[in-house]
Amino acid sequence: MDKKDYEEAVKFYRSLAGKEIENEKILNGTFIGPRSKVKEDKLEISDIINPSRPFLSKDVGEQSDSAYASTFRLGHFNMPEQLASTGQGTSFVGGMEFGTKLVKQKIIKSLDDLITFLADYKIGIVDIFGEKEEKEEKTMDIRVYECIECADLPNVGKPICFFEAGVITGVFTELTKKDVTAKELRCWTSGYSFCQFDVKIKDQKK
Repeated sequence: MDKKDYEEAVKFYRSLAGKEIENEKILNGTFIGPRSKVKEDKLEISDIINPSRPFLSKDVGEQSDSAYASTFRLGHFNMPEQLASTGQGTSFVGGMEFGTKLVKQKIIKSLDDLITFLADYKIGIVDIFGEKEEKEEKTMDIRVYECIECADLPNVGKPICFFEAGVITGVFTELTKKDVTAKELRCWTSGYSFCQFDVKIKDQKK
């Protein structure tokens, strides 16, 4: 993704996100976006294949990008029933190990590298929307647009991007050598058109 397309995507989704946040609700402590809840049960194969990602598909074509994202999801979501209860943890740990290795193998050396890598490999378009430091803790608002895990999925009333949360945690832990947590607050599957992660970075306890 070139700089022009990246900037266009961020501008488009920031505008969309602002409108969605204005019309969100909080239900049992979970942020719920304005897109109607349409799915109560677990996702079916018909739900997870053939997503539309207008910006990430620009250079390869919509059909090729859709097939790429669908292939990722078929392996990622097709989890045996006996693992279903641990699926969240499995996805998070897998993402965290992946993120850690990207830094250790010097594929990612900085935040800019993370943004470029995730866009180039069509995992998502990363937007650092805000950050602040208070005492010994740094907080970052990281949004991911056209996420490979959830873009175009039905609203099931809760966030599901544990893999991406793990990747963010692994990358920032290895880059900063500090304690990092990444909690997803908003997601396609909770009624939005983006994912938002609340990332906290603080010194490790001695």
